[in-house]
Amino acid sequence: MKLKMFTLDGSLIIDTNTVTQFSPDAEHGGNFTKVQTLNASGETSEVIVKHDFYQETQALANAWAIDEGRSATHA
Repeated sequence: MKLKMFTLDGSLIIDTNTVTQFSPDAEHGGNFTKVQTLNASGETSEVIVKHDFYQETQALANAWAIDEGRSATHA
């Protein structure tokens, strides 16, 4: 699933299936979240999103649950 997230530079669409790690961003006092992704060619990227860690956790958990439900109904 793709989610629109707001970064320090504007909005960005992130494919939740490429997220490898996310954590509170200490440089911004933990108010934002650092999201790391891995694309199909093996390149990693990192972005700071303007959502706190708990908001990001909930958004990713919901997206992954929906994706899991979709894959179960297609199996």
